[in-house]
Amino acid sequence: MYDYYKIESRNMEGDETLFSVTLLRDYCAYAGHFPGNPVTPGVCNIRMIKECAELLAGRRLFLAFIEKCKFTTVLTPHTTSQLKLRMHLSLTNETGSLKPNEQSPETYKVRATLYDDITSYINFKGEFYIPRHCEERSNPDDY
Repeated sequence: MYDYYKIESRNMEGDETLFSVTLLRDYCAYAGHFPGNPVTPGVCNIRMIKECAELLAGRRLFLAFIEKCKFTTVLTPHTTSQLKLRMHLSLTNETGSLKPNEQSPETYKVRATLYDDITSYINFKGEFYIPRHCEERSNPDDY
């Protein structure tokens, strides 16, 4: 989904990672969401969080569940194109309904906030998992 945003930088700050991202105004979804008044689809922001988590994990991830996802303000690329995504990613062996055993997937807890200098746009808390059949990526920056 890199036609929706571009990662400008990625920096570690303690146990969190700070991504600087730019929303790309020519993303095709803006033509229909909404014509003349583009609004960033919420699912695109969740996908951005997932893809940044994949970069940190070095693995392809799948959404297990969302514990909290609060969209606090409308986001549009024409008024706000420069954003920061602050993320805390931690490996765990438990998900909401699974107990760790040989068949349980590796899971990652993710807390993320998408914001700019003035406004917070999304607060996210959830888990992603790696199915047993997925192999490690050789270079997670390649996708």
